[in-house]
Amino acid sequence: NQKQKKGARKMSRNDSKYFSTTKKGGIPKLKEELNSQYKDKRKDAVKKVIAAMTVGKDVSSLFTDVVNCMQTENLELKKLVYLYLINYAKSQPDLAILAVNTFVKDSQDPNPLIRALAVRTMGCIRVDKITEYLCDPLQRCLKDDDPYVRKTAAICVAKLYDINAELVEDRGFLESLKDLISDNNPMVVANAVAALAEIQDNSSRPIFEITSHTLSKLLTALNECTEWGQVFILDALSRYKDADAREAENIVERVT
Repeated sequence: NQKQKKGARKMSRNDSKYFSTTKKGGIPKLKEELNSQYKDKRKDAVKKVIAAMTVGKDVSSLFTDVVNCMQTENLELKKLVYLYLINYAKSQPDLAILAVNTFVKDSQDPNPLIRALAVRTMGCIRVDKITEYLCDPLQRCLKDDDPYVRKTAAICVAKLYDINAELVEDRGFLESLKDLISDNNPMVVANAVAALAEIQDNSSRPIFEITSHTLSKLLTALNECTEWGQVFILDALSRYKDADAREAENIVERVT
């Protein structure tokens, strides 16, 4: 499981001890530690759970106990809990609903990293029952003051479209994505283009068409975003139907 392996990499080298101690005490011991009154003990317990999950052990019975650890200001612990949640939400959809309130709360956290983490995780939880609850937080994050949150929210829209296309269209998320093409941050623009391109690939009707106005925005962002962003913008530009040879030459010159 790639997500599990990625989770293991997120744990530092110093955390390797957790992989060798998961057998001691088993599930009851982990359950006790997850509900400890001491923060450090709870954090260690979550690391042990992630370690066990990573090597293929079934720790889904600890779902409620791990989710209770979500309400923390510690970013490292929150990331680990979210990783666990992504892995088990589909097999425990009724319990996953317990995490909704924390998602909504985290999407309004003063720390933009936590807001972005919440919205990124929303896009990875493919559970129909909770998708509708995530629409309002996502709508807020698409208009967030922090560009890191906005660019993360843009990709989340594409993931949501794959789960429930009708919901995305009804809630106006496609229009919000198109608005982000005019964003003043080049990475937000690139992510909006990437999301729209992914949605277009999954739709039989035209979703993303570049106009002369958006063309200018894309060419400007092209010079300022990362190579990853440039790839998506260049791909979008290649589909643009130029008005005449002069406009085509101007685009080629700007790209060069």
